[in-house]
Amino acid sequence: MRINNTNYNFITLLKSFILLFFLFSSFYVIYNIYHIEKFNQRYITKIQTVYSYVRRFGSYYNNASEEHKLKADYQIDNVSIIINTPGKVKKLSKGISLLRSELDKLTNNVSAISVFENSTNNAHFCPIKPKHSNKLNNDAENNPMHQIVVREGLINTYQSFYGCNLKLTESYTDDCSDTQIRTIYYPIYNNKRLDALLAIDIKSKDFTDSLQQYNKKYLTVININHSNNFYTKQELLPCSKIHPMNMGFNLFSIFRVTFLPALLLSIIYGYFKIHLIKKRHNIQRDLMTHFYRRDFYEKKWLKQRKFNLLIIDIDHFKKINDNYGHEIGDEVIRHIAKRINNYIDPTDTAVRWGGEEFIINFQNISNKQLHIKAKDLCSLIDSKPILSLNVTVSIGGISTTNSHFNDAYKLADKALYHSKNNGRNQYTIV
Repeated sequence: MRINNTNYNFITLLKSFILLFFLFSSFYVIYNIYHIEKFNQRYITKIQTVYSYVRRFGSYYNNASEEHKLKADYQIDNVSIIINTPGKVKKLSKGISLLRSELDKLTNNVSAISVFENSTNNAHFCPIKPKHSNKLNNDAENNPMHQIVVREGLINTYQSFYGCNLKLTESYTDDCSDTQIRTIYYPIYNNKRLDALLAIDIKSKDFTDSLQQYNKKYLTVININHSNNFYTKQELLPCSKIHPMNMGFNLFSIFRVTFLPALLLSIIYGYFKIHLIKKRHNIQRDLMTHFYRRDFYEKKWLKQRKFNLLIIDIDHFKKINDNYGHEIGDEVIRHIAKRINNYIDPTDTAVRWGGEEFIINFQNISNKQLHIKAKDLCSLIDSKPILSLNVTVSIGGISTTNSHFNDAYKLADKALYHSKNNGRNQYTIV
């Protein structure tokens, strides 16, 4: 079989591509499953860190100093203060600015920080939004903070040793910016009395942004809330009760990533495999006949003891070269080799021993069958002209079950010369 056969090369490429595509895709599936778990842990750790900063603000609030303020709106350190009840007011601007600074290190999606004071109906905003001032001004005597605490289930959270003493809301649309946000509510109690409520608005896209950054860094294809995912993991964020995160990936995303690398690597593999096969073929095979080379195969026969050898020699080959040229002589060799190759079985071994001399070793046949093989080959070569030339061969053979190759070869070679000396176009078996 010729190694440059197009079908063979295509099948080799296809097999290697299917194997590599399957391996790459399987590995990439496992890789993404691992990173879903890793991202989930990382994002929850991030949220827990945000909660930690939020809870620390409660201590800051309880220990903040006070100053007297008249009923008015103030601006201190980028913090807007709405004073509805004149009197002593907590100095929180610095603490709110520090809290904002720490949160901005964790995420760029903090929309606003608000502190509502219970007893005075005062509020601090960073930054202030129209809804804040309007609601407070219109409802000065009925602070909405208590309604939020009741609605979000944050009554008496000072009794929570473990569990959540704050609340992360579900995503909703912010009236001012028309963006989706989630709010962290943290009630600040002192002596069992609700003193203030800290509210931090975080854009809902924080989760998506974090996931996109993670995918880019780790070359993953994790998505959220896709209905056709091959693998999905649901996880509630800490201190939230409904609408868990739905992380996963679909097979199309996996295949889209693994297809090209598998294809390129299979092409590279196929190229080098064909190159190595050709190189090995050139080392092992004679280029003209595609029989084994003598210098390659003789050492194998030197290790054997059982032979069914036929030495085939083209009759009057020198005259063919002299009369018609070496190119015609080469074509005669090619035609004869092709006829021999078509006759022998794949398990048989054909070696080009010399210029116009070949040796065939047949597997698992008897002496009688070797006679039949030799007769068939003589008839096959003589059956029809080659390049309009009547070409014949002489054959010598031996069938032995316990002989060194050199001894077997010598006896077969003597049989060959007997065939030549006896008129050519015949065979002799020892």
